[in-house]
Amino acid sequence: VNVFSDLKKSFWGKEDEEINPSSQMNQAHGNLPEIFVESEKIYFDSIISFRNICNYIKESNSESIDCQVLMNSISKIIQILKKDERLLLTLANAPYTFILKKAELQQPSIIDTSVVIHGINVMIYSLKISLDIGIYESRLPYVGLAALASHLGLLEHENEQLSQIDDLSKLRELARDSEKYIKKMATENIHLESIIQLTQISVENPQILSRTNLREGMYQYAMVIKLCCDFEILTHKSKYSPIEAMKKLRDEMDSFFHPDIIKMFFDKLSIYPLGSFVKLSSQETAKIVKINESFIMRPIVLIVLDEEGIEKPKPAKINLREKFNLHIKHSVIDEQLTEHFLYMF
Repeated sequence: VNVFSDLKKSFWGKEDEEINPSSQMNQAHGNLPEIFVESEKIYFDSIISFRNICNYIKESNSESIDCQVLMNSISKIIQILKKDERLLLTLANAPYTFILKKAELQQPSIIDTSVVIHGINVMIYSLKISLDIGIYESRLPYVGLAALASHLGLLEHENEQLSQIDDLSKLRELARDSEKYIKKMATENIHLESIIQLTQISVENPQILSRTNLREGMYQYAMVIKLCCDFEILTHKSKYSPIEAMKKLRDEMDSFFHPDIIKMFFDKLSIYPLGSFVKLSSQETAKIVKINESFIMRPIVLIVLDEEGIEKPKPAKINLREKFNLHIKHSVIDEQLTEHFLYMF
């Protein structure tokens, strides 16, 4: 059975109800909520904009490049995250292969994943957490740009060298020394020395974060960026499942982060991230459509495939916090699932 034949449909509904599919989705996204159209457009526009900037600052010896369009995109992403974070987080959690295909990049390289898409994803994660913990509005553009710049140091290295590395500590080492690239990014009303300092703390000297709590300005921002950066590397480049990545980060965090920070990070990004897929104890496949903070093992899911792997004609939204006879067995990482159920919530 071809599970994915004639599948591109959009779904909306209430918790614990069967959801009737709407008419098939077309390329013009005519049936999508406007916030989804905006989310998808700004995500891929940001990839193109940041990619152009990275290509320029890698090749240019001295001249800076105007990054105001990218800064405007960061502001737009902040506003979308405030309204409806679902599709932006789903895209940030999606496999690189899916994003590369959908972005239709010409001659994609390891820089496109390790620097460009990585930077966009870390920015979205970092801004989401920053909004949730109440970081000042005026500081959010700094968090966003510093998160984007988290791997600019990799521009110093060749694609062949980077393609052979998936070790977290090795990537941290190679990502150092981003200062000369950040200095080429011309922006309005942004103090680039602060961006450099944030990057140096979060990427080049993370041990200093051992003094951090949830109320310490610069160190707070750097802590958020560092954790999001490591999580993105583990789940995208190192191919850990989200729960495996969280366990690895927890082991690291236990040695030098306050327990409140560990709990905050787990609650906000979750071991089962928004938009990811899981296999249930019923053998059905479901998409994570909402996180139950403080109950991260029991999110709200939308069952999309039955126990035989066949598309359910009437997907059901289930709050696992209220269904004690049903639980998650493991994560499912599948580009086809991401593509065909991208807009389903």
